[in-house]
Amino acid sequence: MVPARAAAIAAEWFRRLIGSSLSEMPIEGRGRFYGRTRAASEWILARAYRGGWPARVTRRLGLQRRVRVVYEHVVVPQWPRVHPTLRIAFASDLHAGPTTDPSLHDEALARVRELDADVVLLGGDYVFLDARHFPPLADRLAPLIAPLGRFAVMGNHDLWANDAAIASGLDRAGFRVLCNESVALGEPFADVSICGLDDPWTGARNVTAAFAGARAVRVLLMHSPAGVLLTKDERFAVALCGHTHGGHIALPGGVPIVAMGPNGRRHPHGRHELPQGTLIVSRGVGATESPLRMFADPDVLCVELTPPTSGDAARRRAGSARDA
Repeated sequence: MVPARAAAIAAEWFRRLIGSSLSEMPIEGRGRFYGRTRAASEWILARAYRGGWPARVTRRLGLQRRVRVVYEHVVVPQWPRVHPTLRIAFASDLHAGPTTDPSLHDEALARVRELDADVVLLGGDYVFLDARHFPPLADRLAPLIAPLGRFAVMGNHDLWANDAAIASGLDRAGFRVLCNESVALGEPFADVSICGLDDPWTGARNVTAAFAGARAVRVLLMHSPAGVLLTKDERFAVALCGHTHGGHIALPGGVPIVAMGPNGRRHPHGRHELPQGTLIVSRGVGATESPLRMFADPDVLCVELTPPTSGDAARRRAGSARDA
């Protein structure tokens, strides 16, 4: 009886210490795969990182690297020649929370503004640990300007935190959140659709719905490269995503030590030519469990879509002749 009584007292003490048992820890969002192990680790991290000291210390020591811009040029065969170049700015994995200093957000969004893009796209994971970190980031996002629209999708951390609150904040900041739906751009790019896919891992992804009604030139917006495993026969001009952080802590040359999520090892960062279209994976901006990145510097993307030139056409004909 004494051991049992002692165990009961210890259990009650632990329950009061954390406010609830781990099995009762609520998940405020609709995301799947939020298990007891993750609940326990995030409860510990939220308390260990209270006050955001990891981000401040890492930033002051110069250990959070500068945000760079990665430029990509994508030739779209079906692009009408009368159309000008479409410039897209893409940012992902901002991760407002205790491991990402707000000055890093300021730096990343300054890079986005400098691009003077036609469209601004966000790839999800706006928070880490708690949706209450998001409002200051929403205030930083609101001033971004894009004449053809600003669009966003959700990531796994958003769906685990409180995606409804985050979506509401994005809406107030002027971003349209796409969840398995497409939206056509205005003139002179009415042939272009942004196809937003819900998070391929934790969300209610529906590729058919995401592409339904899409125009001839499709830009697939999603959180992680796992989405291309679901697209099957759907074609796109370019697919943009983040999630992987480029491994976050990688080997020299950018080889991830730990792959983040399905397809994270095959497509950890950078540009990949696939049968469905061109996939470009950003390393993202912020941090999660560790505020320190190694050989995986934060970035934002500048992607330009253009029609093929006569030189592009000649190269394709030569390539077809060699294949034959």
